[in-house]
Amino acid sequence: MMPKVTRPVRAFICDLDGCIAAVGHVAFDLARLDQLARRNRESSDDPSIPPLSFVTGRPHSYVDAIMQALDVGLAVSFENGAGLATRHPYRAWLAPGIEEGLADVRRLERLVDDDPDMVLQPGKMASASVFPVEASLDPGPLMAKLRRMLDEHDLDLVLDPSNECVNVLIPGVDKTTGFEWLCTELGLEPADVAGIGDSVGDIGWLRRCGVSFAPANAAADVRASVTHALAGNDVVATVAAYEALVAANRAS
Repeated sequence: MMPKVTRPVRAFICDLDGCIAAVGHVAFDLARLDQLARRNRESSDDPSIPPLSFVTGRPHSYVDAIMQALDVGLAVSFENGAGLATRHPYRAWLAPGIEEGLADVRRLERLVDDDPDMVLQPGKMASASVFPVEASLDPGPLMAKLRRMLDEHDLDLVLDPSNECVNVLIPGVDKTTGFEWLCTELGLEPADVAGIGDSVGDIGWLRRCGVSFAPANAAADVRASVTHALAGNDVVATVAAYEALVAANRAS
């Protein structure tokens, strides 16, 4: 599989859960992460290799660790578009105007903390990810319960279901706005980049990429939206996509 590129791909932007790490908090595939890291390091001397970046819902502390592991030097987007971060200089900053919604996020967090059926992902600054206490619980009831919670407490927040949780976002801030902000920060047009994602929240930004991929574990709607639906799962697919992009750049 070699994608057709009409212009060089200048960055490869990845979701984390379901693309770099398998869902379910399983152990990392360290051998394939090493493949990604080595390719990414080579990008500093070889313009045919697009450097790595991320668009993810994960909090900054987790993203920072993955940036170190893969030696990512570009800016990245974290918390579903709520913030950008860099390693050098070491910096993280939130989207302009997001402060107006932070009070509702904090109120939502307190309500979830008091609910025996829900648990928050720790470490988030400007959004929330709500997991069921029972991992096998169908996400439908969780969504319905959170919707009632927002309505009953007049919280101006948006529910964005993912594969394992429900993300609760400030209106107007999501992965797509984060992707566009990241491209501006990197000085790239969306057509200059390739992306890979697995959940429905990735569809908007993947459609803006010049080339887009989905692993086999991606939601059906995501696989139908990308330019290349891959056979492998999570990081296996991401490594395959990365190698295909290098080959396509060298052939163009």
